[in-house]
Amino acid sequence: MPKLAPLLQAFRRTVASREPSGVAETGVPGVTFFWIDQETPRSPLLYDTGIVILGQGHKVGWLGGRTFRYDADTCLVLGVPVPFECASHGTPDEPLLGVRLDVDVGALHSLVARFAGGLGLEAGGRVALHSGVEPLHLDGPLLDATARLLASLDDPLDRQVVAPAAVEEILYRVLRTPQGRVLFHLTQHQTAYAQVARALERIHDDFRALLSVDDLARVSGMGVSSFHRAFKEVTGESPLQYLKKVRLLKAKALLVFEGRGVEEAAYEVGYASPSQFSREFKRYFAVPPSEARSLPYSDSLMPA
Repeated sequence: MPKLAPLLQAFRRTVASREPSGVAETGVPGVTFFWIDQETPRSPLLYDTGIVILGQGHKVGWLGGRTFRYDADTCLVLGVPVPFECASHGTPDEPLLGVRLDVDVGALHSLVARFAGGLGLEAGGRVALHSGVEPLHLDGPLLDATARLLASLDDPLDRQVVAPAAVEEILYRVLRTPQGRVLFHLTQHQTAYAQVARALERIHDDFRALLSVDDLARVSGMGVSSFHRAFKEVTGESPLQYLKKVRLLKAKALLVFEGRGVEEAAYEVGYASPSQFSREFKRYFAVPPSEARSLPYSDSLMPA
């Protein structure tokens, strides 16, 4: 049995919910537990910056022509919020179990500063662009730190002392790998990657607004054509397609978690026309917004 599975199974037994899928707070800031007791088909979702670690079951993700699997041997590192498609594989007898670690960019800056050039990710001159999502093999010290985090969850004092140290070590261990660049380059303000991240922050802050590519390029400090190319490299989407998907995914959360009506959700995420919203929602999710609750559960889609 994988090292993390028994620890996650033990925590699942402490969660009162008997729903086939859901999320639960762990008592550690920025660390959320989730479970899925069923197979869920390929479906759109939105993950924020963070690290997704599974101890049991597996997921398959699709982004910009890439396909990647993450499971008990492979975690997922996300440097920017990215809408992509994902299928989850769990069963009632062997549910998908995992945790998500949020990454606080301020804490990331502080950690990187402490190692002052010693992480091995620094590069002189122009930094090559790369995707904001990377699978990472989960073994060695990274696996050990994750096990310490999970083992600390059943003791209130351990959650206060051991867990935060384990979370910081997990972040440090990720930064020591080549895939850690998706987090490290957020701290290097003059790279195109960090410039795209600034535009993404603007989108998520103001997704209801009438944002144009010109607006977003200005926020990033890049020319329009350079920005468009860089944005697609990092996110797998054009800026306007990304904005549309964010609006639709936010609307899905309003429909599912807050019980909003279709028109109300449409206006709330920036659509002037509910009929256009309904057409685009159905095109993206393959069901009309009135049937949003029938869509597969996603551990990434939680109320804000």
